[in-house]
Amino acid sequence: MSKVVNYSMANCGDIARFVPALELSADESRRLDAMGVRAKARQRSLDDQGVDWGLSVPDALAELVAGRADSSADYAGCAYYAALQIIIDHNASDSATLASYRSPVTYFSALDDALSEVGVPADLLPYQYVFSGPPSEIGLHIPRPPEGSPEIGCWPLAKAVPAVEAYRAVLDRVDADLRYDLGQLIEALDSWASEWSEGEGAWWWAEDGSIFFSITG
Repeated sequence: MSKVVNYSMANCGDIARFVPALELSADESRRLDAMGVRAKARQRSLDDQGVDWGLSVPDALAELVAGRADSSADYAGCAYYAALQIIIDHNASDSATLASYRSPVTYFSALDDALSEVGVPADLLPYQYVFSGPPSEIGLHIPRPPEGSPEIGCWPLAKAVPAVEAYRAVLDRVDADLRYDLGQLIEALDSWASEWSEGEGAWWWAEDGSIFFSITG
């Protein structure tokens, strides 16, 4: 079964505002209400599939916005990550699909090795950001899903800019089996990195602009 990797752009501070959710503006309160509706719909889908994480997605969302994530359920991390993804989605651009992989861990590990061999610096390798977990601006420890799905990654656009340059410089030297998907990653990063790097001073620009990755399946 394949896993789908999606990406979107958001400001980390906007997401951290909801974990915990304190002194929200009227617009943020409306967004939180919409998140609750989405969480209930996600849970209905899980129920229809017979999936039981031991913690419902609406309850996980309620805990996160209250500033805690302390369920002892074995698969609580799945519910917390599903709820956090809902928070991200309601503060981010429309998501787009990067690719689907039988094993994203295997692919991005191999890509890291290939990029390292041709001289890409360690701090620009992709595995670390695709699988980074929640943004550091969220001070709360959120348990990871025990089987790595769903997964969340986050990378500052300030790092994506040099990464695009580094990947493009070595694209024709990377193993042919990895080249197409690396090209897709370059396009995904550059679609936001270029706009961000040129947009400083615009009303929408923020220093903490980041690309968020989600892995589901």
